[in-house]
Amino acid sequence: MRHYTEQEMTAIRQALAEQLAGVTEHIRAGLSESEQHQFTAILGRGAGDSSDEALAISLGDLSAARLDMDFRQWHALKEAEQRLDKPEFGECVDCGAAIPAARLVASPAAQRCIACQTAFEHSHGGQARGSL
Repeated sequence: MRHYTEQEMTAIRQALAEQLAGVTEHIRAGLSESEQHQFTAILGRGAGDSSDEALAISLGDLSAARLDMDFRQWHALKEAEQRLDKPEFGECVDCGAAIPAARLVASPAAQRCIACQTAFEHSHGGQARGSL
């Protein structure tokens, strides 16, 4: 059952497209050679020591964690794009209530209403988040 006006759906589609484009660009930037060169430049210095190596490894780990989060966000946005025209789009997967349009404009990949998302985060304690 459709809960949103045409104007709300247009705003949700636009937000989804903008966020997807932003995340895609962020992934491209993260995968670029220039980012990888900053780590090899630290390791390639002649007078490097173990702290330089540790810094390079930490920067590499941080970069990998950021890319992982970006890939997860991209995947969630692509899934939202697939659900967009389905009748159940915008229904909370836990309680079935309509997710407010403003929430979907802010976070088009949202699958839960605010109350259920809050409960989910409390009971799942960060399992859906990337980590180093």
